[in-house]
Amino acid sequence: MKKAWIQLLILLAVTFVFVPLVIENLLYRTLIGWGLTDIIAGNIAGVMIAAALLTAGYLTTRSDSKGSWKERVGLRSFDRSHFPFLIKLSLLSFVIGVACFLLSVWLGADLQNEKAKAVEESFAFFPLLVAFVGAVIISPIYEEIFYRGIMLSVLNRIASERVALFLQALFFTLAHLPNWNILLLTIINGYLFAHAYRKTGSVFAAAFVHGMVNLLIYLVSVPLIALSQS
Repeated sequence: MKKAWIQLLILLAVTFVFVPLVIENLLYRTLIGWGLTDIIAGNIAGVMIAAALLTAGYLTTRSDSKGSWKERVGLRSFDRSHFPFLIKLSLLSFVIGVACFLLSVWLGADLQNEKAKAVEESFAFFPLLVAFVGAVIISPIYEEIFYRGIMLSVLNRIASERVALFLQALFFTLAHLPNWNILLLTIINGYLFAHAYRKTGSVFAAAFVHGMVNLLIYLVSVPLIALSQS
């Protein structure tokens, strides 16, 4: 258990110290200083965050003795029979997400977060394509491997299943600050994505649900932004 605590502290330090200070602040500001738009700089920073989290997660947990690292973090395919369940979970997550977003705005959160503002300011084909790839492909894959695969496996060795599920959802939510208008839906999605992972044993199933939800949000938000600019 002591080793698991050390692993968790390393993962939290990378997530909440290294990433915000070095990547989201220093690197992002450097990219903006080079003349890149918010959305391009943000997605480059996102790729670097993915590299930092996955590298730290692998190096921190690779020496665990039980089974291969890939097996421990759920890097395996899922059976096609799970597709109906995953589609239903994606739709449920999207509907709950919309309700949580509206509730957050009603409670006083901004209608747009930083990502939405970046898309609005760079509303052209290439930036929208970059935003699509980042939101629908890159983010779901690395976030599910890190939070549901790596971090949850460490938390399961420290706490009960219920507490581990809560903590992974909490850390996932805190990593999305300061986007206050999506915090409520993010913590709920942290549970739902974990449910997909536990049901199938595959982080790729969780990434599929995550990507589907982000795709639905993208397909709704982009036309709304277009209408607001017309």
